[in-house]
Amino acid sequence: MIYFDNAATTPLDEIAIDALKKYGVENFYNPSALYKEALENSRVLNAARENVLKILHGNGDFVFTASGTEADNMAIYGAKKTKKSRIIVSAGEHSAMINPATDLLNKGYDVKFAPLNSDGSLNYDEFKKLLNPDVSFVSVMHVNNETGAVNDLNRLVKTVKSVAPDALVHSDGVQALMKVRVNLINTGVDLYSVSAHKVHAPRGVGGLYIKKGVRINPLILGGGQEKGMRSATENLAGIVAFSEVLTKYDKSFARDAETRKELLSCLRNAFINEMPEHVILSPENSPHILMVALKGVRGEVVLHALEDYGILIGVGSACSSKKGINKFQSLLNLDDEHKEGIIRISVSETNTLAECAFFIEKLKECTAKLTEYKRI
Repeated sequence: MIYFDNAATTPLDEIAIDALKKYGVENFYNPSALYKEALENSRVLNAARENVLKILHGNGDFVFTASGTEADNMAIYGAKKTKKSRIIVSAGEHSAMINPATDLLNKGYDVKFAPLNSDGSLNYDEFKKLLNPDVSFVSVMHVNNETGAVNDLNRLVKTVKSVAPDALVHSDGVQALMKVRVNLINTGVDLYSVSAHKVHAPRGVGGLYIKKGVRINPLILGGGQEKGMRSATENLAGIVAFSEVLTKYDKSFARDAETRKELLSCLRNAFINEMPEHVILSPENSPHILMVALKGVRGEVVLHALEDYGILIGVGSACSSKKGINKFQSLLNLDDEHKEGIIRISVSETNTLAECAFFIEKLKECTAKLTEYKRI
């Protein structure tokens, strides 16, 4: 099987599997209990937290959650705000941020959705027009989950704080983690969400970075775990697996990034030189995603046609695709011949150039056949 949907999820690393066994089967004790085995697990939990903070280069705290979606929800719902204050969310956000923002809009909050450029990045000129001193919360994802466009968080924070110094700036870093270098101290961002299963760690683990001095309200109340910020017995096995996987890939970051760059370059050149009728939507700086609008065919149909050759791709965000929705059909103003043909190819360091060549070969065959069927 050739797997080109790594932005949706990734296979578990062996290190993660070992950690799941060690802390899910052997040292399975509840970190909140009082006997020595549990106290040792509490120490392991906090060591994992400190390790994640170190790798993110953060100065503050890190709250483990059950997903990146929960972390996004914690950020927007937990941030202190009044209905008179303004909330700005980029139009390209994951549904984990768009849907809560829409919910707040429906409840009477002043919510604005900032427009995108044609490559999925934030349109800064239009964004600045939405800023005013009453802004209390801003959310712009670090790496766009559809096109792979990278937003400049340092520039974003400076722009927001120059107009609204007390506003909290959040970024969804789910597609950025281990794909671009993350230094949260340098960016100045107040809140930052991540997810484990995008980086070869287990599903069911995510987290929210909270900058030192920032206060938000918890969403889940109960036993007071995670310093009262997220009550529920911690998924220690998944948390340790996440921490250890981050350590491994942090060490190989430069090599892995170069591999992904080479793979994307191969794919991009193939589309430009061999299939120029299709439109590349991803920018050059995309670290692992190539989104393409195919001409004259439906992306979902191509996806299923490629399955017959053991090739798995996406048609955009897995969460949106499940509902048959791809927001870039409307956001990027694609013409009628291309708007139904969106596919998303997302690579990892485990993919090869040979897999890219086979994919291009079979994509040509599939699109040619499907185009011919339409003519008959």
